[in-house]
Amino acid sequence: MTADIVETDIPARLDRLPWGRFHTLAVAALGVTWILDGLEVTLAGSVAGALRQSAIMQFSGLDVAMAGSVYITGAVLGALFFGWLTDRLGR
Repeated sequence: MTADIVETDIPARLDRLPWGRFHTLAVAALGVTWILDGLEVTLAGSVAGALRQSAIMQFSGLDVAMAGSVYITGAVLGALFFGWLTDRLGR
């Protein structure tokens, strides 16, 4: 069985499209998302010291390390799973 090759000019047509309001909003949304992702990582690191010093929580060094490990593991597994899921379902 051979597959037919279909040639199209869609990529060239997309390259000729002018930059519009949609493109500006998409870039701005991606930039905000990138900043918030960095903020999340920074806050997670900052909370580690507060957990250790809390009189109520009383986290030991091992507890803080385990919480950080679980946080990173969840972020990696979530990125892998949801990346696969969005590729599977479509973006």
